Amino acid sequence: MGSESAAAAAAYKAEKEAWVTGHAGGSMSEATLVTAAALTTFIFWASIQKYHPQSPAHQMLLAGSKQAKTRIRNSLGSYLLDFSTLVVPMLLSCTLFADYAYLWSFATLVFAAVIKSVCGPSEDDILKKEKKRFKWKDSDDDFTEDDEDEKNNKTSKVEDSSLIQEQQQQDEQDHQDGFRQRKGHSKGDHATLELHDSVAAVKKLKATKHDDNPHKIFLSVYRAGMMILTCIAILAVDFPIFPRRFGKVEVYGTSLMDLGVGSFVFSSGVVSARGYLKKETLPFAKQMVIALRTSIPLLVLGLGRYISTKGVDYQEHVTEYGMHWNFFFTLGFLPIFVTLFRSLANYVRFSILGTGVALVYQYFLSYGGLEEYIQHAPRVDIVSMNKEGIFSFAGYLAIFLVGVDVGLYVLPNDPYFFTRRKSNKKKAKKGKLAMVLLSLFFLLCMGFITSYGILHVPVSRQMANLSYFFWVITFNTGYILCFLLAEIAITLNEPSALAIARAQAKANLSTASTGSSKKRVVAATVQLPPLSCPPLLEAVNKNGLAVFLVANVMTGLVNMTVKTLYSSNLQALGILTAYIAAVTGLAWTWNVQGWKLKL
Repeated sequence: MGSESAAAAAAYKAEKEAWVTGHAGGSMSEATLVTAAALTTFIFWASIQKYHPQSPAHQMLLAGSKQAKTRIRNSLGSYLLDFSTLVVPMLLSCTLFADYAYLWSFATLVFAAVIKSVCGPSEDDILKKEKKRFKWKDSDDDFTEDDEDEKNNKTSKVEDSSLIQEQQQQDEQDHQDGFRQRKGHSKGDHATLELHDSVAAVKKLKATKHDDNPHKIFLSVYRAGMMILTCIAILAVDFPIFPRRFGKVEVYGTSLMDLGVGSFVFSSGVVSARGYLKKETLPFAKQMVIALRTSIPLLVLGLGRYISTKGVDYQEHVTEYGMHWNFFFTLGFLPIFVTLFRSLANYVRFSILGTGVALVYQYFLSYGGLEEYIQHAPRVDIVSMNKEGIFSFAGYLAIFLVGVDVGLYVLPNDPYFFTRRKSNKKKAKKGKLAMVLLSLFFLLCMGFITSYGILHVPVSRQMANLSYFFWVITFNTGYILCFLLAEIAITLNEPSALAIARAQAKANLSTASTGSSKKRVVAATVQLPPLSCPPLLEAVNKNGLAVFLVANVMTGLVNMTVKTLYSSNLQALGILTAYIAAVTGLAWTWNVQGWKLKL
């Protein structure tokens, strides 16, 4: 009996290994359309938060204290909204609706437009006037230079003082017309208090308007969306509901998971650029110590993954990275090698270094016999046993270096801060950054066309060759650009908080003169919640590597307890929903508790 169960377990293991082996992949356009769900769901979420009166963002707008706002933001209802509008559509996009990814993304955008048209507030003449007047001058995303800001501030001071003068003139007129009764004084006093409250709000907003806020919503949403899609895919690939063309390609071809691996490395490079933006340069020894502190935990995780998979006789895909190597080893060695290249960054940009590494590596693949060695050499020593992981590291290093360079543009408020080395701008130059990313995108497209279309180098994630390098960095640069444009579009036609406060002050003046409460109500409805990063995505971002580790552990547990290959679509969807809910729920809990797990 025991021998029969052991034979059945061995047969199922072989079947599982065959399930993830020999894939030919699918089209690049389909992989792009599936990942577009991360972008369209963000737009859908933003529409609900900004325009639906019962959304957590609107409740936070009405909350009186900071503690109340935090309680609403961390509530179960906020999590359920984020999970149902951001995570579930991404899960459906790469499973049940995989064959209709373009329709699914389009439907999400339609839902967003319907919510805005149905729930969006009607705008009164005051708001329209203020929007037109203050659209560029007082917007939080101002594109003007600092010397123009001083001029605008002087103008706004005159405007604020004019509000007080108007109210004083109104009081004098009331006095001359005989409004000296108790009721008249009460109405005037009430209007005056409202006016002073509005003017005080204007001044407070002006004081905080130019606070340096390096938090990038579009970047956080991009990184968290990629992480969630990665976590979904690493388990979904074991179920029949996940199309096999989305799985990792054996040698040559493109697929959703191939794109996900490179995107993970690229996004890691983007955020690691923070360390290179500091003006002071540490000695090389200290830089290497910091790199080792980052690398050692990842290498330990890689070793732990190898031991655990061998210990439980877990299915393996040897031609993916080799017999001992895994993705954690690739991530672990990146900081060390990037530190070695850091001294060269004083003379040439990281993107040039990355492209140079990719070109040299491709030369050895094509003309040095390296590709033949990776594909056909027998596994007789430690290098040949792990030839895929060891040599593909050069390609991932090149991707990481380009990611660092993109981060040097994206992270500062001024895209050219790294080259200028001057004081950082206090306002994010989103329009300028969009132009920079668009230029980079076209250059990278030319690189991909050259490698894939002219040099005829087929894309290979297994070797991380030149075409794979250009495919990954072109996609991710364009994807970040799309998220940035989405953020600009969402906030483009809406006035800043400063403009709304001024509109409210003028509405209060009109109310005081007419004695009507209708205008006061209309003016209050123009206040829309400012765009913010979805709390769930922010939680995933803060503990990205820990989330990825938990997802890997839970993937192993599910595979050891469930025969995934025999699951129906309904069972698979239920398991995947529970799994990603547990992963994101843990991230949410860590964020609510204020925990940040540094690995």
